[in-house]
Amino acid sequence: MPENWAARQDGLGAALCQMGDRQKDVALLEQAVTTHRSALTVAQKVKSTDLKDLWNNLGTALQKLGELTEDADKLREAEDALTTALALEKKDVGPLEWEITQNNLALAQRWLGAATNDVAKLQEARDGFAACEDLSIEGEAPSKWAKLQWNIADLALARYRLAPDPALLAEARHYAARARDFFVQGSEYQTVRCDELIAQINAAQVITS
Repeated sequence: MPENWAARQDGLGAALCQMGDRQKDVALLEQAVTTHRSALTVAQKVKSTDLKDLWNNLGTALQKLGELTEDADKLREAEDALTTALALEKKDVGPLEWEITQNNLALAQRWLGAATNDVAKLQEARDGFAACEDLSIEGEAPSKWAKLQWNIADLALARYRLAPDPALLAEARHYAARARDFFVQGSEYQTVRCDELIAQINAAQVITS
């Protein structure tokens, strides 16, 4: 039952990825990548119908690993995997699934741009997040919407660090506040992340004042 085995491996990889991300544990994230690769290899052999999800999950694990280690090669691998996943998505059929993959691709581009000091790559990330914004998912998927706000705020701060522009700090503050207003009602973990990001924005503002 290779397809079932691949699905279980993929689930294990997703759990390892989430644990590694929360605990900032490189070993767990590396294990997640290895597990997702194994799942994808088997799924490709049996021509699974879930390949887009497997590519997305592999790309996400690579992105988290590349983010933590600041490894540009891992982030390029993540970008490639997520680009492959996005090509298998149908925006008009499953807009929320498409948004998840596009958001993950933009995240990989955000961290790749920061790791390589590539302003153009950061702009690619902003364009990707803008495409997600265009879907107007706040009513249908408010948690995903709030995470998107945080991602845009974080990206604006990353862009500011490479190309200082007060408008980017204003953008970062605006989106971070929107995310916090949502998360403060139910997610302490995400609220803390918002507060940490706002503190970084405030510090950048002080330096430029």
